[in-house]
Amino acid sequence: MVRHKFRRKLPGTANRNAARGFTLIEVLVVLILVGMTSSILFQAMQRAFGLQARFGSELFKAQQGQMATDWYRQTVQGLLPDYPGGNSFFHGDATGFAGLSSNPLDEDYGAPTPIAWKLQPNADTDTTDLVYSDAQHTTTVLSWRSSKARFVYLDNQLTPHDQWPPPLGLFVQLPAQIELQVTDAGEPLIILAHPMGPAEPRLRPQDVVGFIP
Repeated sequence: MVRHKFRRKLPGTANRNAARGFTLIEVLVVLILVGMTSSILFQAMQRAFGLQARFGSELFKAQQGQMATDWYRQTVQGLLPDYPGGNSFFHGDATGFAGLSSNPLDEDYGAPTPIAWKLQPNADTDTTDLVYSDAQHTTTVLSWRSSKARFVYLDNQLTPHDQWPPPLGLFVQLPAQIELQVTDAGEPLIILAHPMGPAEPRLRPQDVVGFIP
């Protein structure tokens, strides 16, 4: 007689075998969820690219304007007084100013350099241009869609003046602050900068006792 040996199945064996893989329905559900997520992300990317294309140029102009504003402030912060008899005494009016700066926008950074800023109307573009110049360069740094732009000079008491030095009174060579007041597309804009150095040059022996050969 042949005896058949039957192996006893341990509890939970069937459940472990069933848990070894995903069913077809589970795979389909995962694929559907992945497809829905990918579709949502793709639509969001399309919207982001659309916004970038729409506002990218404006953002670039804003960043460029901020950089140019920093350049302007840099030159004003480096303003230096000139010695008596020098050719670069600071002077300015509502349309511009000129003087010495240790922060010119060229390779002579750190050396006292004659510089000038000027507001010029541009009939071709119907804008007002802020033009920088030194011995080597003349370039338009900023432009505004307005004809209302001017420089204002503030003394130590923060009293505004339309020119520097003011016509009456005793004033130091450099103003305490310089305001560039602009109306751009109907919006007021004020760019404030102030010299960081001394307002008057250090006295030399010849400035005290006169000419020294």
